[in-house]
Amino acid sequence: MVNTDHALIICDKGENRQKVVAAALKCGLSPICCSNMEEARILLLQNDFRVVLCSDTLPDGDFNAVLKEVRRPTTNIPVIVLSYLADWDAYLKALGVGAFDYIICPPKPAEAERILWSALADTLHSQQPVHAVA
Repeated sequence: MVNTDHALIICDKGENRQKVVAAALKCGLSPICCSNMEEARILLLQNDFRVVLCSDTLPDGDFNAVLKEVRRPTTNIPVIVLSYLADWDAYLKALGVGAFDYIICPPKPAEAERILWSALADTLHSQQPVHAVA
């Protein structure tokens, strides 16, 4: 049986990554981290993930590239965007292209945990993620 209780964390900022890893651990997930899209593509092929957390911009891509990788007919993994933009339009744009939710960086532990629990609960009950309602 494949263990799918992994969280993929794609973040090139160490402080943000540490906070998101701590939140994932509190939610009972095993975090697997990388810092760019090239590594993320390999990890997505090698592992099953319950949730993906991704910086809005990466050295070789952005969260839109991550959404394209995980939005396949056989998978529907929730993607949570990590961003320094505390901007309503950026939030709505992320949700509009398929992100599950949006965490403003630096992540607040309680908010990160709440959003992770929400993503896990929604995918567990429906087997498909339900996007946050703006």
